[in-house]
Amino acid sequence: MKFRRKKLIPATLGGKAAQVSLELAASLVVVFILLFGALQLFLWMNRSLVQRQKDYEAQRVNAGNSGSEVQVDESDQSKYPKLNIFGQ
Repeated sequence: MKFRRKKLIPATLGGKAAQVSLELAASLVVVFILLFGALQLFLWMNRSLVQRQKDYEAQRVNAGNSGSEVQVDESDQSKYPKLNIFGQ
């Protein structure tokens, strides 16, 4: 039993280039959305940390002047910034 090699006919260059362009465009859109989301997340974390640090620093004077332990109250979440990725 003999096997014959089939001659592979290369695809036209236009078809391959178009597919690569479409895949590149789709992947770039996804990458930019992920980068934008990560940037918004880091900015939110920074704003939240600044607000929490302000509350902590405000309680330091009370903690230094009193003999008991002073806790920072974080139960009121309305004063902390909300995570809003696609809006202002």
